Amino acid sequence: ERKRSIDDVIKRMCKEEGVGEEELRNGGQRREVSRLRAKISSYLSHEIGVPMAEIARHVGVCGSAVVKAIQKMGGD
Repeated sequence: ERKRSIDDVIKRMCKEEGVGEEELRNGGQRREVSRLRAKISSYLSHEIGVPMAEIARHVGVCGSAVVKAIQKMGGD
């Protein structure tokens, strides 16, 4: 159930931002993709309570990259 909600969040936010879901999941490094990855990671972590390692698997980066992205956004 949680996997489906994670996938739904990623799909919706990618569509809203005009970023390809595949590019995000494959670790794309364009500025827009990185910003969106941080936004998605922050939302999944703070609003849904998804663990960093699980977020990382869904957004195509390692766990430490997820932590750094969230910190860069000003989240804890």
